[in-house]
Amino acid sequence: MKNQMSRRSFLIGAGAFGAGLAASMAGCAPQASAGKGTGAAADGSPSGTPTQRPAFLDAPEPISDIKETLEADVVVVGLGVAGVSATRSAAEKGLKVIALERCAEPSARSSQFAAFNTENARRMGIEDVDAAALVNEMMVQTGHRADFRVLKNWADHCGEAFDWYAGAYDGLLWQTPEGEKYDADKDAFVVNRNLYKPYDPDVDHERVFTGTLSFSTPNKGGHKPIMLANFEKAQATGNVDARFNARARQLVKDGDRVAGVIYEDVTTGEFTQVNASKGVVLATGGYVRNDELLAYYIPWIYNLKDKFSFTYAHMDANGEFTDQGDGMLMGHWAGGHIEEGPHCAMAHGDLGKLGVDAFLQLNALGERYINEDLTNDHFGSAILRQPDATIYQIFDANFVEQAKSMQSSLGAYTDIAPETAEAVDEWTSAQGGTIDELIANLEVDADVASTMKAEIERYNELCAKGVDEDFGKAAERMFALSTPPFYAIRYEVSGGPSDDTHNALRCLVTMSGLSTNKHAQVLDESLHVLPGLYAIGNTQGGRFLGDYPATLAGASHSIAMTYGYLTGKFIAEQGQGRPHRLRAATAGERRSLASRSGPSPLRDVPCGRHPAHCALLISPNA
Repeated sequence: MKNQMSRRSFLIGAGAFGAGLAASMAGCAPQASAGKGTGAAADGSPSGTPTQRPAFLDAPEPISDIKETLEADVVVVGLGVAGVSATRSAAEKGLKVIALERCAEPSARSSQFAAFNTENARRMGIEDVDAAALVNEMMVQTGHRADFRVLKNWADHCGEAFDWYAGAYDGLLWQTPEGEKYDADKDAFVVNRNLYKPYDPDVDHERVFTGTLSFSTPNKGGHKPIMLANFEKAQATGNVDARFNARARQLVKDGDRVAGVIYEDVTTGEFTQVNASKGVVLATGGYVRNDELLAYYIPWIYNLKDKFSFTYAHMDANGEFTDQGDGMLMGHWAGGHIEEGPHCAMAHGDLGKLGVDAFLQLNALGERYINEDLTNDHFGSAILRQPDATIYQIFDANFVEQAKSMQSSLGAYTDIAPETAEAVDEWTSAQGGTIDELIANLEVDADVASTMKAEIERYNELCAKGVDEDFGKAAERMFALSTPPFYAIRYEVSGGPSDDTHNALRCLVTMSGLSTNKHAQVLDESLHVLPGLYAIGNTQGGRFLGDYPATLAGASHSIAMTYGYLTGKFIAEQGQGRPHRLRAATAGERRSLASRSGPSPLRDVPCGRHPAHCALLISPNA
């Protein structure tokens, strides 16, 4: 290897991993596969639940066959929403950035962003969201396993970050909540605000906040043109060297500091080392396509893989799925802490044309089983715990008007389009002029049919009382089945691509990773800062545990974008990643320096040798 950093330098790395684990785990690997991997990370137990330390947690041998060595201030690994934002942010601050992307181009997905308190929204008269109240609800939804500080830093800055991100594209037209166009001289690219009704604590079962924005770019790739505009902004600075078909394989360390990356050109197999004087930013996404990691960190997803459609299929030039957990593993091998579980996946579904609207639901035994007033993040978990993972959503001819009373949230629909209503016979599983006829047309067993009829009669009785004595659903959403024709949607979770029966839950991404502080600095196993290393996007921990809440739709995208924006600025402004030359100021020094005129050498910054979030340091020039 040429240009060795020092005798103390060493490599922490990733090549192929877990080969030794595969043999011991073959017995528990299911037939269906989300992607390439070596099977469940366990000891072969039928449940796939790990009982010993998996091999993938151990660092592989370092790579020594380096063709070329490059120098940069910052290396950004991954060019999704988070990585593109970090690249632009750092480059605009004058840092030299080398950006590595395993695919042939930057990758964009959903168009939804939880982006509130933006200047554009304020100019349109949209009320601000209470950031602390939102984060407190997210903490409740994640069982207080998330890091409040990580979420609050996002919530405090997502408005300014979104204005910055959206501003990269010159032709955005903003649309008011009432539908009136704002800045009407703009072109066809539109930013729409999702029109969720305000939360009503007397009616709504779950607390949902308003503040989601969606990029709408008809016939031009959804959100992707806006993301590419951000990438072009970064390149226009002259500070960015972007390398595609480049898979990061190892992190380089100098002492206790992460100081660079070794990447592989996936088209040639050659390795290049990039030294980073100020920091390495991991933005490689999650691990939804890695069977080993799914089995170890989210075993319920792994064990039920045949129930899901794995929707996003980004591949590299070799036809291999990305989203393999590369960043999380490399960060761990370098000394970073992978957050404790339960790790989170965005694994949800809805009931097609009516979403998760709170109409009556019966399971495969014909029994009512839940308060139907759910957001879509909880619907999927509930149905998977029912016999045969099958339920029926039942409603009558008044469904269009009744939908207006439903809680507006991700996966729920309060306005049913006329053309959808007219085609109701096409998207329902059975219809009937009477309840008996509807049940007969569902072709269920006699005992199930009998139970269904009894449950519907009981439901109508509760609707007449105005009190749901069985499950506590709000009276405002208790609608008797009384007006023919009657309809039912049969929903059987069977995996594979969704079709007209709407029978697949979607597993999009995993959303847990390396523990960080509120500056996205990766923490070590003692939860102190690991100098020189940052994690953002779905490589960053502290955001979602257990499940992805629908408290505010688009939170994942927004956190990725916001932390990219903040991290680039933070690295530039703090100078983090340099060899540690600062020390804690004594009380006497603080008193003495406080009386000086001019700039103070005292700085309140995170530090790799002190508690993760705050250390009072004195500069080396003091």
